[in-house]
Parts: sequence; structure tokens; C-alpha cells
Amino acid sequence: MAVPTHQGGIKTPVNHRTDGFSDIRKIIRLILAHWYLFVIFIPMGLSAAWFYHRYTAPEYRASITMLFQISSERSISRSVLTEGFGLSPEMRSFENQSFIIRSQSMVRRAIDRLDFGVAYYARGRFKDTELYNPTPFEIKFDSLHPQLLNTPINIDVLGNGQIQVSVKSDGNWLHNYKTSANESFSGPVSFDRTISFGDTIQHSAFKFSVNPTSANGRIEQGNYYIVFNSHAALASRFRSRLSVSPYREGSSITFISVTGFQPRKLVRFLNVFSEEIIINNLERKNDMATRSIDFIQRQLNQVSDTLQVTQQELMDFRRENRFMMPSEVSQRLSSEFFQKERERRLLDVSYEYFTIIKQRIQDNDLNEDDYLLPVFSSEPAGIVQQFVRDHLALLNELTLIAGQAGEANPYQQQLRKQIELSEKTLLTAIRKQMETIDMQRAEIDRHIGLLTREIGDLPELERDFLALERTHKLNDAIYTFLLQKSSEMQIAKASNVPDNEVLDQASVSGPITPSERSNYTKGLMAGLIIPALIIGLKELFNTRVRDREDLQGILNNVPIVGDILRNRDGGENVVLDQSNSVVAESFRSLRAKLRFLLSQNPGKVISVTSTNTGEGKTFCSINLASVFAISGKKTAVVGFDLRKPRLSAIFDVANHPGISNYLIGQVEFDDIVRPTNHENLFVIPAGVIPPNPSELISGSNTVYFFEKLKDNFDIIVVDTPPVGLVSDARILMDLAECHLYVVRAGVTNKEHFGITLSNLIAEDVKCIGVVMNDVASAPQGYGYYASGYFQSKS
Repeated sequence: MAVPTHQGGIKTPVNHRTDGFSDIRKIIRLILAHWYLFVIFIPMGLSAAWFYHRYTAPEYRASITMLFQISSERSISRSVLTEGFGLSPEMRSFENQSFIIRSQSMVRRAIDRLDFGVAYYARGRFKDTELYNPTPFEIKFDSLHPQLLNTPINIDVLGNGQIQVSVKSDGNWLHNYKTSANESFSGPVSFDRTISFGDTIQHSAFKFSVNPTSANGRIEQGNYYIVFNSHAALASRFRSRLSVSPYREGSSITFISVTGFQPRKLVRFLNVFSEEIIINNLERKNDMATRSIDFIQRQLNQVSDTLQVTQQELMDFRRENRFMMPSEVSQRLSSEFFQKERERRLLDVSYEYFTIIKQRIQDNDLNEDDYLLPVFSSEPAGIVQQFVRDHLALLNELTLIAGQAGEANPYQQQLRKQIELSEKTLLTAIRKQMETIDMQRAEIDRHIGLLTREIGDLPELERDFLALERTHKLNDAIYTFLLQKSSEMQIAKASNVPDNEVLDQASVSGPITPSERSNYTKGLMAGLIIPALIIGLKELFNTRVRDREDLQGILNNVPIVGDILRNRDGGENVVLDQSNSVVAESFRSLRAKLRFLLSQNPGKVISVTSTNTGEGKTFCSINLASVFAISGKKTAVVGFDLRKPRLSAIFDVANHPGISNYLIGQVEFDDIVRPTNHENLFVIPAGVIPPNPSELISGSNTVYFFEKLKDNFDIIVVDTPPVGLVSDARILMDLAECHLYVVRAGVTNKEHFGITLSNLIAEDVKCIGVVMNDVASAPQGYGYYASGYFQSKS
């Protein structure tokens, strides 16, 4: 513990601890001083949480777990013409699946299967509750008649099978559920009618009937209302509340959840929605196979007719020409010619396919039917078909994503670059394949030319027979090939299974908002934070000195020599009137410090001042003088506050003549010294208030007056004017050996005090000590004060 010394010699122990304990103690004291704020706001916060939880509609989250498989093998082998009817791995990736699942069209498919077009609500005193499965009644509306959207239609059950239907609205859209379109705007609607259950309610803005759902047809009286919603708006609403998240990165297990205020409706939606996801997946897998089967069937029908015609022509030729069997040479030539013609036909179809694909790519008119054209082609089209499938997959993906994300979406931009690259690759592959087909056709044409010349050497009858036979065999081969492919397509379609399946059915665990625990925690926190803010703001804007800690940074090493506790019992001279009080004891403690100080610094005069009036300098002056007097010191308390004299009234002595009379030479020194009822204590009143106190005090008579005081008294306590207001006290300080600066807790302005004290230090005023007056509780170290050892007057 260090003992710093201020100029002039006042020494006082100072605690240099900087561990933050003083800040913690200050915070605790502030909290205890404002305990009533916490008593008020904590119950208010908890009550607000209770009301919020009680009267806020709970929001629920329903979730369903699905498996989105990414098969390593395709559902149809590469040898099958329709290879790739299953979704590509890219389309089955989580990002793409998420876009597909959350698409407006997918949600709309589920909404169209549900009975969400009419929402039912029960009115409450403070909140309304949405009803679903069961509802007290059912609305049957005319889907051809326009219905008023998004407007509450009140249905009050009156009893005895009677209900009151009313609606008052400024107008809204009229929706036709049959066409799923808004027809017109209704304009203001006002309707009020009492009817029976089952009666049709018809108005230009709606047409429906209200039917009880209970078996006995009875419904308890109550207030309800319904709202018509369009399927498009419902799809948008559910889509905005829908979320898709993987079990973990790279996992095929996906959680689909939706939030809302009616848990049974959420579960119903997710169950139907998951069914639609599975159905949509299977439809997409089967769709191309179905179109291929239809295409092959149309080809079969055409070839079948041609085959019957060629077969009849061949039979007629044999019957008319009695031709049974061609020669061995004719059969050989016919077989070779048929094979070459078949190869030429397949190449022609492939070439035509490539020409169409190339043109459609250039016209931006490529669709999913295009790669089915070469139904009986062989390998030349295989590579291009794969490129077409990949290109179509990218185009389909872009179509799905474009509806969910804007042009600035990075994934969409990357997808467009992939499509550009895929288009260039596809056109290059087509060009290469067409060049290859041209060379193959040229070679086949050369062989056909040779065979044609050989056949030309045969007899005319054999030539005609071989021509008919070749046409019949070619059609028969095509027909057989198509039958084979049709069977393969049927088997492939039947073997298709969806890539998705439901692992856990939809369920609701409980309300997500409002959370009772969270709300009560927030209410409690609000009950703690609001008082803390109030206390903090009071601290921030506080300009008064309340305790020692408020003086830190202001004192400039000027010590606090004493703490005068609050005088709760009243009275001015506490030392003499309430000698056993804690206030009197605090003055005794101050006397002990000053006695030691005066022994180290010879002197008798102690000036007492303050920053402003009302801070207790006179109170401290008379009690300090009294405590010295009862210790046996001949003490004078001098009222040098010539502007607002108070000593005479406190001690009940005459104020005239006084100091001002002495200083102007009207009276002698002995004439102004007045004894009191207490031994060793004398009072020198201020006298008549002069017109010029400062000039009077600064005269030479004042110095002589203080010399007379020192000759006649052991201790002189001078009650000076406030040093922060007038210069009188500053003049008197030069005539005193010790100066007490009174600071009153809760009254003294910190800024004014700091400026005044800094000025005194700058003027080299010696031996200044601060006295804290009107302290609410005993400072640290006054153990007896806190323990109740001393008693008040009462």
C-alpha cells in the first residue's frame, strides 16, 4: 500500500488495485440500488411471454424422409434402342432434384389432388384457429361458378340447424375452379343471410352449400369462417414454406419439410407430395418408352399393310406363271441383293435422321422425340443418339431451373455454357457420321450395281420373281425387327421402377414457434436487460458525484480525507446533539486525520469550501468545529460567507455586529466573538452583508483579523463561500494552512467540481483534502458503522 503525498503534505492511504473488483462492486451496488426495477420488469417480461405464447397461433413443421437413388446401371441396356429412359445422374443429383422438387409445377400437382381450396377457421377471443380433418361442416361449391378469393366468409352456427352467412368486403378476384383462372374483380361485396344447413347460398361472388359433417347433423353453436384459395396461390404458398435438405453431403437420403399452422394439413400435403414425386419420376422414365412403343406401332401398321400386299403379289405371280423355285444362281443373287438393299435402307434412314437433327439444332427446335427416329438403324446412329440424349438432358434441366432461378444464377450460367459446348460436340459428331454414311453408301451402291448387272443376265421370269421376292423379304425383315423392338420396349417399360421411395412417412413432432422455453427465456432476459439499460443510461447521463469511484480521474492525486455519512435524523450540529450517531463518529474520524495533519504541518486555520451552495460546507464547518471543541481545543467557527450568512441562525446568536463590521473598523475583535452553550466553542458571525464582499475580504484588515484569531484560539474553522461560484474563498485560502473541499453525494456536479479543483491545483493551493458529505452507506473500512455499533437519535 502506497502513501502518496499531495502538495502541501496531506497524506492518505490509496488502494492501487486494478483487478476490476471495484468495478464489479460498483455494478453490484447499482443493481442493489435499483432492485425495484428488476422486481417490476422481470414479472412484466415473463407475463408478456405468457400472453404471447397463449395468444399466438403455433407454427408447425412436418417432415418426410425420402431416398433418391442414383443407379449405377440404366434401367434399359445399351443394346435396347431406348437406352437412357431413366434420368441421367446429373438430373438425379441433389441440386437438380431440389429444383425439381421445389418447382411450382411439382407442388401444383400435389395441390390439385388435395381439398385445400377451401380453408376453415374457428374464431376465438384472441386468436383464430385453422381447422382440418375434422371440420364441423363441409363446403360444397359450384366449380363452374366464380368464387370470391382470399376473403373471410363468416358462418355463424345458430342452433336448430340454422346458420348465418355474412361477408363484407371491398372486393377481390373471382376465381373459376373449373378453368383455374381468375375471371374478374368482384367490387364491393355485402351479404348477410340466415339459412338452413344444406341450402345453396348463391351470390354473384360465390355459390356453395354448408353441410354438417357429423352423423346426426348437429353442430355446436360457434363462430367460423371460410376462405377460398386458388390452387396457384396455394402452390406458391406451400412452395415458399418448403425446404429440401440432404441427410449429409453426398447422401441420397433427403429430408423434405414444410411449415404451417395446421399440422394435419401439413402431413396430408407431404404424403401426397411424396406420391407425386414418385409418380413424376416413373412417368419421366416411362414417357420416352411409351412414345417409342407408339412410334414402333405406327411403323408396324404401315409395314404390315405393305407386307400383306407384297405377299399377295408374290403368290399371284407364282400362280399365274406356274413358277415354283428359282435357280441356285438366282437365289444367291437375290440373297446378296437383299442384304445390300437392307444395309442401304438402314443407312438412308440414319442419314435422314442426322439431317433432321442437324436442322432442328440449328433452328433450336430439338425435342425428346428426335432421337427415336432411326428405329431400325444400327451402330452408325448410336454415338449421336447418346450425344442427343445428353444434350436433351441439359436442355430439360435448364427448363426446370429457369423457372426457379434468375438469369444471374451462377448454376444456370454454367449450365448454359455446358449446353453450348454440347451443341458444338453434337454437330461435329453428326457431320462425321454423315461423312461416314456417304462413304458406306457409295460402296454399297457399287456392289448393288454389280449385282444388278448379274441379275440382268437372268431370264426375264426369274428377274421379275426375284424383284417381288426381294421387296417381300425386306418388308418381312423390317416387320420382324419392329416386332422384336416392340417386345423389348414393353419389357423395358414394365421393368421400370421409380428411383425414389419414402423411408419415413410424414410426421409432425411439435410446434416450432412459439417456443415456450425460448419465449420465457426471452421474457426473463428482457426483464433483466431493460432495467440494466435504464441503469446504464442513468449512469451515462449522470453528472453528479455519488461515491468515491465517481471521483476517480478527477482528483488529480488530491486525497479524500473523510466520509460524512448521511444525517437521517435531521439537525445541524450532529456532534453536540447526537454524539452517539454514526454521523458524529465520522466527524471524529475526520478530526483524527486533521489532528495528525496539523501536527505535521504547523497551523491552526482550516478553510471549508465547496463547488456550489447546498453541498454541506456550513454543516461540515460547525460539526468539525464542535468535534475539536469537545476534545478540549478552544475552537472558533468563523462565518466568512458574507453573502449568505447562516451561522448566527444555527447557533441562535446575533449576526450584528460581525466580521464585515470588524473589517470596516466599526467594532473591535472582542465585540464579534460570541460564546456558545458549549465549552470551548465560539462563533464569529458574518455581520451585515456588505455591497462588495470580495474587496472587503482582500483588504489588509483580513490578514490582521486572522492573526488575532490565531492568538486567541487553538483551532479556527472558516466557513467560506463556494469556491466554484465566487472568488471570496480563493482569497481566504491564502490565509489558511489547510483546506477542506466538501463534495456532496448526489448533488455536486462532476464537471464543475473537476474544473474548480483543477484551477486550485494550477494556482498552487497547498494542502487540499476532499470531504465526501451525505454518503448513503459506510465506505469500506468503517466496520462499526455497518455493524450497527452506533445508534441514531431515535
